[in-house]
Amino acid sequence: EDPILDGAETERIVPLYSFPSAAALLANSSEEKLRALGMGYRARFLIESSRHVCDMGGEQWLLNMRSREREEVQKELITLCGVGLKVADCVALFSLDQADAVPVDTHVWDIAIRDYAPSLAEAKSLTPTVYSRVG
Repeated sequence: EDPILDGAETERIVPLYSFPSAAALLANSSEEKLRALGMGYRARFLIESSRHVCDMGGEQWLLNMRSREREEVQKELITLCGVGLKVADCVALFSLDQADAVPVDTHVWDIAIRDYAPSLAEAKSLTPTVYSRVG
């Protein structure tokens, strides 16, 4: 008997799956297949981004970003189809060891206006220049 699992539900096992590599996605899928799986408009982004990652060197291209400057990583990631500043910063923060990346969503934006720079509220849109003031 395992004391860690004592009293815990152990009968239900849920299988876990990893996301396929860019090369595997390209070799085994298509935009149509991904749409059929419910990816919608993102299907094209996945296929085009997978192609770009493979063209740039695959997983190694991504892993090499771990030792680069945050701004350089962000600039590289936004070359991927459908990837904007926020998604690039999410990937940089959670997958590429960029601890100083700050993905700016509406909640971060509101906090920045309230606690950092109330003048940000005057911005008509979240342009790259305005984004960089927060992120």
